Amino acid sequence: MSQHTNNDSSCRITRLPNGVRVVTEAMPLVKTASLGVWIEAGSRHEGPGQEGMAHLWEHMAFKGTTHRDALAIAKELDILGGLANAFTSREATCFHIRVMDAHFARAFDIISDIALNPILDPEELGREQAVILQEISMVEETPEDKVHEDFWAAAWENPAIAHPITGSPESVTAATPKTLLDWRRTHYRPDAIVLVAAGAVSHEALLALAEATFGRLPAAPAPAKAPAGPYTPPRLAVRRESEQNHVILAFPSVANTSPDRFAHTILATLLGGNMSSRLFQEVREKRGLAYSIYASLNGLSDTGLFEIQAAVEPDRTEELLAVVRAELAAVAGGAVTAEELDHTREHLKGLLYLGAESTENRMMRLARNILLFDRHIPIEETAAELDKVTLADLAAIARAAFTPGNAGLCILGPTAAIP
Repeated sequence: MSQHTNNDSSCRITRLPNGVRVVTEAMPLVKTASLGVWIEAGSRHEGPGQEGMAHLWEHMAFKGTTHRDALAIAKELDILGGLANAFTSREATCFHIRVMDAHFARAFDIISDIALNPILDPEELGREQAVILQEISMVEETPEDKVHEDFWAAAWENPAIAHPITGSPESVTAATPKTLLDWRRTHYRPDAIVLVAAGAVSHEALLALAEATFGRLPAAPAPAKAPAGPYTPPRLAVRRESEQNHVILAFPSVANTSPDRFAHTILATLLGGNMSSRLFQEVREKRGLAYSIYASLNGLSDTGLFEIQAAVEPDRTEELLAVVRAELAAVAGGAVTAEELDHTREHLKGLLYLGAESTENRMMRLARNILLFDRHIPIEETAAELDKVTLADLAAIARAAFTPGNAGLCILGPTAAIP
């Protein structure tokens, strides 16, 4: 068994012989622990006809295992007073739970059973497929979600990146126990699994539990990972009956692994990350063009987009876009002040340290860093990287990114048209 420990003695990482990684971060004085079973298998790992399988497996995990039916799972979680959930992203699936430290071993038994031993009862599968079809319909009926999915689908050449995490109605209803099991055998491999716990945890205790369960999984070859492929800035108008036009303006950005991610995060935050941001003040507070507007990074391990999203009265859409473009040009021209940069840095560091007091946030952050970098990144290291960002960095990023040729635009609404 190989093991390496980070310089931060609170974090320990062990790799089992079959490739499963076991990671803990001790938090003195807390009485709870958060545990996550992370599988590097998300929607980008689905091929043609498999769209939505990662998400469907997430749903089916709580519908019964070889040891517990759905009611037994719910009752045990209620008895523990535990908070359990799961989610699927483009690059991972996570089953997670938070409990009092005294219940950690039992919580591990439940969450590992859910992740390792789900059953595919045909009746339950049919019911869950119907639930996911409703979920897809909800997105279709929610303009701010729908515009984002339409934009993302049009922006990427690689269909594995472009398709929605939930899949399509056709792909979801076409899934069978056999096709689901075939997909799972390929992607739920030991080397793709990371067990992460933070809070009142013992590394030795989690390691013993992991060896007795996940350690028994046979090693399997990893399938080739398809690159994200080129981003093509779409210009898309979707006519839809609604009170407002919903707008996304986006530009190519950096991957979640890029050394430049800190500067891009600061830029997104000072442009549209809080109520004092440039776009919020200019668009909402000064002009009343939109109730809300925000900028964010939507990153993957090998690529990313810088997205600005807002909803606007249809007859003021062009005015909104003009104001946003003027603000982006100002930032590219060096308009950001030292005071703005300092305030944004402190805002982000505040969020970082406040989040670190939650065992769940700590577990989530640790897991993402293991998946992306295969190491623990102390909060102090992240804060130091934010401190290194300069005004010149922000202007250079804005000049390179915010060009007309890079701009993708999607407008969904009653008068949707590309100006």
